[in-house]
Amino acid sequence: MAERLAALEKLEGEILVKAQRMVPAGSKLTVVDNFILGAIKRTLSQSRAFRKLVEDWNFASAAVMVRTQLDTAMRINGIRYMQNSESDIARIFGGETTYRKLKAADGQKMMDAYLKEKLTEDHEWVGPLYDELSDFVHLSFRHFWPVMAGTDDENQIAFFAISAQDPKKVESNYYEVTDAFFRVTKLTGMMLVGLLMARHSPPPPKVSEVRE
Repeated sequence: MAERLAALEKLEGEILVKAQRMVPAGSKLTVVDNFILGAIKRTLSQSRAFRKLVEDWNFASAAVMVRTQLDTAMRINGIRYMQNSESDIARIFGGETTYRKLKAADGQKMMDAYLKEKLTEDHEWVGPLYDELSDFVHLSFRHFWPVMAGTDDENQIAFFAISAQDPKKVESNYYEVTDAFFRVTKLTGMMLVGLLMARHSPPPPKVSEVRE
């Protein structure tokens, strides 16, 4: 588990360094850029929080963080489908509307279901992961197994420990959720840095300019 968390921390640093390179000092920023920078802060903050939750043996809360990280990825990807990203995001910043009340260029409301569908078109693993994570966001059977501290099969007795931490310190229970969080964070970071690059990198030289 220590290796997984170290890899996640390293990824956080890589996202930050790459983002800084895309927006050097003196860059002119628009409201969309501010939205992207805020999303980078949220991505890094959630990643740090996830690592702390795993270290504290808090599986239920750590699993929810995967979903919130995926929500960031869905909304950043959704910028591509807005009718006018600058004016739409300006309206959000101004308190005139919310993200989910916006309409995409195809006329559809930009609800979670729509955003999930669009991101899944490019990354097919997103849809199944999103659906699975819904169990952690809403109270379900997945919240009950961590409270079981042990059983007495002979007498058919179960022992429960109600606390903020998982009673059983079994690292293998965390492998899958940590791998999923790393995958989502990598995708989110890639999209954020890619957007900044597209918005702030100089255009490629024309063929005539190259020949000269």
